[in-house]
Amino acid sequence: MRLLVISLLLLESHFLAQSQRSEFSHKIIFLIGNRKAEELDQFLQNSDFNKLTLEERADVIIAYSELYSWGKKGFEYSAKAYELAENSIKAYPNFWKFHYAIVVVLSHRVQKNNLLAITLIGKIDYHLSEALKYGIDHWEPHFLAGVRYLEVPLFPDLKKAEELLKRALELEPNHIFTYVVLGKLYEKKGDFCKALEIYNTALKLPIRPEWKIVDEDAKNEILKRIPEVSKKCIKR
Repeated sequence: MRLLVISLLLLESHFLAQSQRSEFSHKIIFLIGNRKAEELDQFLQNSDFNKLTLEERADVIIAYSELYSWGKKGFEYSAKAYELAENSIKAYPNFWKFHYAIVVVLSHRVQKNNLLAITLIGKIDYHLSEALKYGIDHWEPHFLAGVRYLEVPLFPDLKKAEELLKRALELEPNHIFTYVVLGKLYEKKGDFCKALEIYNTALKLPIRPEWKIVDEDAKNEILKRIPEVSKKCIKR
């Protein structure tokens, strides 16, 4: 998977809609979405993992991995996230978000070293499948699976990716980066006018304060694509 896609999607795609978040999870979201690494680290250190809800535990796992990904923390943060994820899956094998969290952890490692994809892809696919099975009504695993099918180096499945990304948008229509990925999918299919339509739709969405940086990054990515896509749409 491409570095930019992984970096942006993993930064946002692991959290539920605003109305379903606890105050604890919302705090994590804000600190990640605004890239406040040191505050996030301190917040995690002061939390009692065993007293948290399952949702909150999954968010903690992902937060540790995020600090390893962009927060300039060492591999021990990824190792801690992985250990917590594995133990949580053993205790609650049917809870979708623990499977999702371990996919995030492993994908961050691939982001740091693409060669790891060779050995980790099987485990990533397994847990992504479990996340989809148990989290069928959650947009996050649909989105990540859509990116997986789109960005796989050999033989991408554009039809499957489109299906998953559309479902992700049905479940969460305000996730701007889903539009970015779906637009790129239509570019790959040669449907540049459809890609342009998707991009323009995304640009109309508001920037969310808790996701200010990631939403701005998504819109900037779209603005870079629009000139070229517009020309190709007109030519067709």
